[in-house]
Amino acid sequence: MHIPDGFLNNNLAGGLLAGALGMIGYCLNKILKSITVAVGTIAGSVSEVNLGSQSFGFSENTSKYFQRLTLVALWVFAFQMFNIPVKSATSAHLIGGVFAAILAGPFAGFIIMSFVLIIQSLFFSDGGVLALGANILNMAFIGSFLSYYVYKAFSNKSQHFGVFAACFFSVMAASLACLIELGLSGSIVFSTAFKNMMSLHFGVSCIETLITLALLKVFRSVNGESNE
Repeated sequence: MHIPDGFLNNNLAGGLLAGALGMIGYCLNKILKSITVAVGTIAGSVSEVNLGSQSFGFSENTSKYFQRLTLVALWVFAFQMFNIPVKSATSAHLIGGVFAAILAGPFAGFIIMSFVLIIQSLFFSDGGVLALGANILNMAFIGSFLSYYVYKAFSNKSQHFGVFAACFFSVMAASLACLIELGLSGSIVFSTAFKNMMSLHFGVSCIETLITLALLKVFRSVNGESNE
């Protein structure tokens, strides 16, 4: 799903990159503002910050939250290690965006996914530098940020169904966005690539659901949190 350089129209790539940078700035501002507000209340008896998903007590150890983000980021790297080439398109792989958003919240989840994609592009040649905006839109914004709200919409009745719905949306919607971008750029024949890309990613979404549920259970058990 990582789009290499040379596959996107320059105007489209530039516009998406500008939008991605704006979203990164917005999410960083939300996270820093939340932390600043929480730190400002440490003088009281209780201080905590809610970043959209989890609450973390600053009275215990603020570094635990950032250690958590680091661990989540490392697992997202692991999620995306194995790539399956797709005929007429790019590649299929797990995303890890739902996992990141549920554990860290939508804003931190987006930042984690974005920085993972940036590092992959700059140091591992996985995804183009000029195509970063498209890859961030597909896997960080759609695959993590928006998918978090799909999870929230369905998780009240069943957490498992919420994770399934979010993972299905994350993988399939991100794949469709990738196809649309490549189609608009004239790099693929959309009708030809659609069947190959979407059928393979349907299987990927099922695998992603199972792995996400398993890892959430492990992370929450280690931290003494409820899995429901």
